[in-house]
Amino acid sequence: MIAQKKGVNILDRGSQVHAMAEFQELLDFPPAPKLGVDGKLNPKRANAAELRGQQLFFGKARCAECHQAPYYTDNLMHNLQTERFFKPHLVNGMMASGDGPIKTFPLRGVKDSPPYLHDGRLLTLEDTVEFFNLVLELQLAQSEKADLVAFLRVL
Repeated sequence: MIAQKKGVNILDRGSQVHAMAEFQELLDFPPAPKLGVDGKLNPKRANAAELRGQQLFFGKARCAECHQAPYYTDNLMHNLQTERFFKPHLVNGMMASGDGPIKTFPLRGVKDSPPYLHDGRLLTLEDTVEFFNLVLELQLAQSEKADLVAFLRVL
């Protein structure tokens, strides 16, 4: 009670946080005029690079395994096993190791929400495509990466 008299607003998790979550559920994704009702490109509106990028997204690049249309997420946890790429070491007395499982991020409106990945370590969509190219060992050509980024910018 004393904290409230001093102006401290303690969140009541039972109501305020729940109300915030319900409000966020009301928000829609930004418009994506090139997408059809199934979440895939309308060929009449998309350019050649975007169409090639969509083919990669659902094929060779393996993005759709976790980011399924139309919302481009599966709301599940996935472990990319990034610990393969570095040696564990102490940071501030704690052992730094792999990321562990992370929740699939919805890709609708992704162009408007940098930085990327769960911790913001990737600053651009190009960085993000390169990260997954390395982690998933996709061996994408430079032109394929550019096409994939073109598709992501449409979502």
